[in-house]
Amino acid sequence: MASTIRSESAWDDEMAFSVDQLFFVTCYSDFDKLAHGPRGIEAKHSVHVYRFHPHDGSMLLLNICGPAGEVQNPAFSICHPRLNVVYTCTEDIVNNGKIFAYALGDNGELKPHGEPVDAGGTSTCYLTIDRAGINMLAVNYWDSTLAVIPLDHETGKLLGPIKSLYDPKAGGKVVAAGRVAGGVNHSNNDESTIKMRQADPHSHALVLDPYVGTIAYVPCLGKDLIREFFYNREDGKIEMELNALPSGLRSGMPDGPRYFEFHPNFNIAYCINELSATVTVFEVDRPLLYEMAQASADGHDMSKYKGKSTLRLVQSIKTIPNAFPTSMNTCGRICVHRSGRFVLVSNRGHQSIAIFKVFQKGAKRGELKTVGYFHTRGETPRHFNFDASGQYLLVANQDTNSVAIFNFNLSSGEIKYTGNEYRVPSPNFVCCCPLSGNVDDSGTLDNPVGNEVRVNDDNASATDSDSGSTLAVTPTKEDLMKELARARQEIAALKDELSVLKA
Repeated sequence: MASTIRSESAWDDEMAFSVDQLFFVTCYSDFDKLAHGPRGIEAKHSVHVYRFHPHDGSMLLLNICGPAGEVQNPAFSICHPRLNVVYTCTEDIVNNGKIFAYALGDNGELKPHGEPVDAGGTSTCYLTIDRAGINMLAVNYWDSTLAVIPLDHETGKLLGPIKSLYDPKAGGKVVAAGRVAGGVNHSNNDESTIKMRQADPHSHALVLDPYVGTIAYVPCLGKDLIREFFYNREDGKIEMELNALPSGLRSGMPDGPRYFEFHPNFNIAYCINELSATVTVFEVDRPLLYEMAQASADGHDMSKYKGKSTLRLVQSIKTIPNAFPTSMNTCGRICVHRSGRFVLVSNRGHQSIAIFKVFQKGAKRGELKTVGYFHTRGETPRHFNFDASGQYLLVANQDTNSVAIFNFNLSSGEIKYTGNEYRVPSPNFVCCCPLSGNVDDSGTLDNPVGNEVRVNDDNASATDSDSGSTLAVTPTKEDLMKELARARQEIAALKDELSVLKA
């Protein structure tokens, strides 16, 4: 097999050996194809790959690729939970989105991993891999369609074409015009913009429940709803909409749900409402999810669950200071820290990360309390992500062309600027890609270290209990050094958490 061999260089020191994660950063390259209006620089190359150094929170640029004419506006990425393969999708309101797969080498090499696949709709904005690792589910924001694409379990290659497509508009056309065709700029949050943004349904994410993978939760920004779909795991098909519930308090003001995340330990989920600058907290009916999964396995008619929701709203909390005008802000990402103790949200307009502490016990378990708001040292923090240890936060400031890195305090939840900042044209997504072993041309691992399943924070539902077998090989010194570094990071994180519990 054609293995990736690490070359000897000045960077192959203890620091380099201790690093087992790369960051795959994507950029906007053609503003005219977008519903919103970035104010930064159009990227000539839309993909940057960095090596992350956990000793000091710095990064080294390894690769720049993705010519603007070939990979236009990649704006959402995920890593395969088991393989060194990364996927990214393109944002284009005129033409159908494309999904690209790359085999990721440990020196930042990106090899096309099969042909790009049509996403089945326009302005593709979210990707999810199902629990079995045999299907990818894609969300198209502009026309709101949901596509299921077959995935090779062994190699992670997209097998295409689309095996099923769900259209909540039932074939109807999009009412609103695009920005360059006289439509509104989706970056704004004034009354006239909101009216046009909510003239159509706009699916913005799809998250499978992490317990059984039977229900797909889809925030619909255009209709202020969280839709609950039955996902047939056997057929790889979104079969029917079972329920839709408001994403907020129905205060008379628009909410605009954007993303949806589950708590790692509690039966709790969180929704970020882009337009109202609120996080809503939902209690999850886990027994009902198990009941639905069993009914599906037994071949029952799932329409009997129509009108039954697995969610109950228990809290709504603002993401910006009360005196700051909501009309001057739209929310970006929401993320639950791996410890389950904090929830973070980005504010585009207030230019901040809002951090919330999660109640760990009592009647309010899973609910949120504001820690504070922290400036991102740039404008329009569209996306952010933690490193693998959860101790560093990387923020993509879209409109000031930078990625800034912060220390994350595991005790208080506060962040502090590290002094590390990188010039990147119109960055829109930072994807953490932990590596294990080396990748051959098929995307499989030459020297897999253990059989740990790694899950990207942006797609916590994409777990795989059948992660495949481990090859019987003798680990190299480099493999063992990586394992040692990973163990040290995990021990440090556990010590921090223990110190918090003792305090």
